[in-house]
Amino acid sequence: MTRKIFIVLLVSCCLGCSKIQRDVVDCPAQPCTLVFASINVKFLDKNGSEVEVKNYSAFNKRTEKNLVTGSQKVKNEVGSYTIADDGMRSQLSTQGDEIVVSATHPTTGQIKTTTYKISGGCNCHVERISGPQVINFD
Repeated sequence: MTRKIFIVLLVSCCLGCSKIQRDVVDCPAQPCTLVFASINVKFLDKNGSEVEVKNYSAFNKRTEKNLVTGSQKVKNEVGSYTIADDGMRSQLSTQGDEIVVSATHPTTGQIKTTTYKISGGCNCHVERISGPQVINFD
């Protein structure tokens, strides 16, 4: 009986491993640094002061999903938010995806939406291809 259970477990593990192998993107070997990269955006009000926004979101148009980092708000930096980081490379294409960043000013209710192009995938690190580092509210 123990032998049958072992064989069933072995076969199920092998089948599970073969499925995992099919889902993994086959990236070429390349030398990469151990630096952990992130792409951030800072929100400023009409006076040029940093502002904590409401309803921050970063939406990937290709996958039709929101990007969520471990922590959207950058520690100790008022008004700074992480759009993408190296932990999210698998959610982004190597050529770059259009990411729509949107946020609401907390007092005026003004909504700002900006499109970024960010690459990841088989690249060593996420990279901002286009899009501003600062978004200004009017």
